[in-house]
Order: sequence, then structure tokens, then C-alpha cells
Amino acid sequence: MNELAPQGVEPFSIRHDRFRNILKTSDWDEFTKSTDDKQKIQFVYERLYAGGQVSGGCQNTKDEPASYKNGEKSMEMKKSGTDYFQKSDYRNALNWYSLAVLHCPQTKDWRIQLSIIYANRSACLYHLKNYDLAISDVQRALDNGYPKDLRYKVYDRKARCLLATKQLKLAVESFRTTMRSLDDSNLSPDERRKRQLNIQTMLTMMIKDTHTKNGIMENGTTEPEEPEVYGGRNEVYPAFSNAVSVEYNETEGRHAVAGSDVPVGKVLLAERAYASVLLREYSHSHCTNCFVRLVAPLPCPDCERVAFCGESCKRSALESYHAVECSMLPALFSAGVSITCLIALRIITQRPLKYFIDLRPKLLNRTQRPRGKHEPDNYVNLYDLVTHRETRSVQDILHRTHVAAFYLSCLKKTNYFASGCNTDSRPTDDELFIGSLLLHHLLLLQFNAFEVSELRQLGNEQETVFIGGSVYPTLALLNHSCDPCVVRYHRGTTVVVHNIRELHAGEAITENYGPMFMFHPKEERQQTLINRYWFECNCVACCQDWPTSEQMKTNTSLRIRCIHCKNAITVTTESMEFAVRCMVCSKTTNLLPVLKVLQDTENKYSVAKRLMDKHNYEKALSEFIALLSLLHKHMVPPFRDYHLCQQGIRQCMLTFGNQLN
Repeated sequence: MNELAPQGVEPFSIRHDRFRNILKTSDWDEFTKSTDDKQKIQFVYERLYAGGQVSGGCQNTKDEPASYKNGEKSMEMKKSGTDYFQKSDYRNALNWYSLAVLHCPQTKDWRIQLSIIYANRSACLYHLKNYDLAISDVQRALDNGYPKDLRYKVYDRKARCLLATKQLKLAVESFRTTMRSLDDSNLSPDERRKRQLNIQTMLTMMIKDTHTKNGIMENGTTEPEEPEVYGGRNEVYPAFSNAVSVEYNETEGRHAVAGSDVPVGKVLLAERAYASVLLREYSHSHCTNCFVRLVAPLPCPDCERVAFCGESCKRSALESYHAVECSMLPALFSAGVSITCLIALRIITQRPLKYFIDLRPKLLNRTQRPRGKHEPDNYVNLYDLVTHRETRSVQDILHRTHVAAFYLSCLKKTNYFASGCNTDSRPTDDELFIGSLLLHHLLLLQFNAFEVSELRQLGNEQETVFIGGSVYPTLALLNHSCDPCVVRYHRGTTVVVHNIRELHAGEAITENYGPMFMFHPKEERQQTLINRYWFECNCVACCQDWPTSEQMKTNTSLRIRCIHCKNAITVTTESMEFAVRCMVCSKTTNLLPVLKVLQDTENKYSVAKRLMDKHNYEKALSEFIALLSLLHKHMVPPFRDYHLCQQGIRQCMLTFGNQLN
């Protein structure tokens, strides 16, 4: 999840190596003996950032201009948009006008130019039949002082958008406003009369329309609803379904199990991210706040490094994290730190200082923490996620402390702590406390951060693209298996989890942290998990050393489910017997029904696969689930057809999430 530093800028890793190399043995001893994280932060901060030192620090200061806009660049982009518009290439024109919006300064001197760009973009949106967004851009053009002599154009465009969306009463009002605004235009008298006559004819026809009199079909927008979880919400862990229970033991820690039997394909979890960060390369194509793909992005007033899908997301960001991060972004990007590190910062910046100060007693003393619901937006539940602090090396802790101290130095140059904060002074107790939380986040996110993805269709193939990162306190309770029983996808930054096989009460609910047995041999999986997550996997696929998909192609044995005790009975494909005895319960199972199922499997799979290839995902999913239930009744994994069917279910369900349309 690493991001590269911009070309020519020193990456943070080099800064840290230089700092580490100047430390003496006595310094290492002092750091090692630090009794708490605040002392560790103070150790690094005072050596690098206090007293006016800026070596490897946040280079931006409060005295620098807050705006990072570029008006000349915006005008170049506007010209490119106009060139495409004149060729009737409205899609490319829209993209260039959007970039012009993002780069145009929102100062008094540039407001008229900004209004013209919005008006031009509204014309693209109108031609692309994206009427609601066109109406919004018309209003933004007017709000920014669109020239009075040109306003008849945007009022007319707004009226036609309202007419197209059957908002007839509002369309009539807008056409009347267009008539009045023609008096302020620079059109010739003949042209003005011609336009007025056309509008009057339009109004006469509309006023006769009974829909106009009744004022029906007022337009509105609604946000996509979160999917309902199976069986209702869990009372203690409300992000989970009622069919999920959370248990604890020394080996697995807190982990999720099925509280009851669950059929295939049910929603077991729907959880909004506690904190999310969009990858930098998607900052102009996706909303910074909700990760939705942008059509007509809205800008930050001061920088061009973020974009928003609408006023709600823009307001949410500007009233919380982006108000703090806006001036920090150049330093953050130049450091080239990973997105995991940026999530650690976002957890802080999206809440005011007072929120964490008020929580301090509960964080430092577990006995003061309230018992009850595990609310996903409760910081305490995030704070309690595993960090593996006790097994970390001193070098590892120092590196993360350096990142936390760097972030603290950046925060001190914003208004997060106080407007009169002395950025060169030794950190106060409150500042050290925030630094210690940043360090704690960096420790826990190594094992609890999740990629947010978007699905891209390449013909009949699917590609999952990583667009950002998030942390989910409830999702983090699912343990790993190389043969996971769930699939997860994202709707914006909300994660949704479905089971992809039948679950029985008491069975562990597991997801996958990366390597799956179908595609990676055991040795490779184990090494990946040890290196990345510091544990040795003991899932059934590892303990029984299940074959990969390729190895299963040449497998000559079948694992039949005993109809009495449900355990596996292994038989070879050359066997001529029609009844076999179970080695566990000693009872006999008739193989004829199993053989009949296997004969039908290939045809049923082909039907589902053809539906999926035609992008009829709902019907394909239904067929795959029916087939999997049939296979599950008679067969015990690993079995290639069974897992191919699961892959089909997974592919269908991924289409329910973020997609490049």
C-alpha cells in the first residue's frame, strides 16, 4: 500500500535512515527505556522539529499563502474544454472544464472566470443529458457572479433541464426569468425579439399542460441505501448481522462465528469506514470524501488536490479533516509515506482536539470504558484493535515514532491545536498525547487497514483496482483463512460482506488477507502471511495442505459427504462401487445420487457462466448459488467444481460494489 514520493523529492524513508544513523548508543538506550508513547514522541520531536529545526519536517508554514490554485493553468484547461466543445466532443470538454474548475482560484479577482467555467460545464452536462448536475452548475455560475448580459443563456439552459426532468412548474419559472434577463443582454433587437417569441410559445404550451398546473414530479436525489443485513442488526455489534456472534479465546482472540445456520449469499456485515483516504492518483476522478466516481467535481476553495461529488461531501470534508489537512498536503505528498500512514493521520484530523482529550481517561484506564454496543464509529473500539506492540523491534517502533512526530510537526503548523500555537516550541502535554495516538494508529493499522477497491470489466474478465484505504473496527474482527467463507466489496467507502458458502452454527466466519489456496501453494501463503501479518496460518486448507486449482485438475479422488455424519469419504474416480462405508460412523452411503449430481454439474455451471459472461449477474448468481448448494449437499471441499462455483459467486457479487461504468 505504499505510494511513491514525487520525482526529485527526498522520500521519508531516506530522511529516517539519516536520522537513525546519527543516533548514538546512549540515544538508543534512552529511546528503549521510554516508558510510554508520549516520551517516545518527545524523544524524536525534540531532536528533529523543536527549536526551529526543520530537518525532515513539515516545510509549510502559516505565513505561506493558503491557496495552491493556478489561474493561468485553469485558463489553459478552459481553452482545451472549449476546443473540444466546439467539436461536439462533450465528454472530453466536460473533463477539461472540470480540471479548470479545480485549478481556478476562488478569490475575488477570479470569480467571474470561475462562473464562466461552471456555465460552460453546465452546457456539456446538458448535452450529455446529465440534467441535475447541469442545473447545479448553472446555480454555481450565478452564485459566482456570472456576467449579467449572458445570464439569459444559463437561465434558458436551466429551464430546458427542468423540462427534461419533468419539473414543469420550475421550468416555467426559469423560462420567465430567461425572458426578463434578455433585457440585460447585448443581443440585437431582432435577435432578442426572436428569442422572446420562442420562449413565449414554449410557455403557452406548458401552461396548458395539466402536469404544470398540478406541479407533479418534483425532482429529488437520494443516496444509495446500505444493504440490509441478514436477520437484522446484531444488538452488540450492529455492523454485523444477527446471525453472527463474536467469541474470544487465547489462540484466535476476538473472532466472528455463525450464531445460526446461514444460507449462501446473505449479507453478514455492512459497515461504514471509520476513516478513509483516497489514493493520490484518483484525487480528480473520485470524491475525496465518499470515493464515488466524479462526473462534475466540486473543488476545495483553497487547493486543487482534492475534489468532491457534491455539496454534502464537500461540506463534510471542509468542516472536519480537510480544514486541517489542506495546508499540509504538499508536505504529506512529498514525504511519500504509505496510505496506511495517511489513514493514521485522518483518524485524528476528522475529529477536533477536544474529542480526544475528553476520551483520554477512558483510553488510559480500561475500567472506565463503558460496556455495551460495539459501535463502529466509537473511537475506543478502533483504539482496542491489535497492534502486536510486544513483538516489535526497537527499530520498527522508532520508525513509526518518527512518522508520528513528523505528522505532529505538520499539525502544529495548522489550526488543529490553537491559532497561536508556537510551532518551534517543545510540544505540550496535549500535543504529545495526540502524537502518541498517531503512533498507536500506525501500529494497529499495519494489521487492520483494508484496501478499498473498484471493479473494472474488461470484456468477460474482471479487474479489481485499489483506489484507497480504510479502517473498519468490526470487519477487523474477522480472522483469516486461505479458504475464506465470505467475499467483501465496497459501496463508496462502506464495506459489505456476503457468505459464499453455507454456514453452520458455531462455524468460524473467515475472510482472506491476501493469498488463497486456489492460486498459491501452502509454502508461499505461509511466508506471505508471516511477513505481512506475523502469524502462521492454521486454517483447514493449510493444515490439510489442500491442492491448488491447477493441482486439482489431475486429482483422481472424490470427497463424498457421508449422508449420516457429514464427514468426508474419499473414493477414487476408478472405483466401481456404488456404496461406500464411512470410516468415521461406519455407515454406508449410496453413490448413485452423487454421480448423478456430478453428471449435471458441468451443464449447470455452463449455464451460470454464460449468464455471467452476458453480464446478467443477478440471474447468474442465482444459478451459481443453486449449484453450490447441490454440491455442498453431496461433496466435501477441496473439490475443483465446488471452488469454481464459489469463484462465480464471488465475481457476481463484486458487481454489486464500486464499478467503473
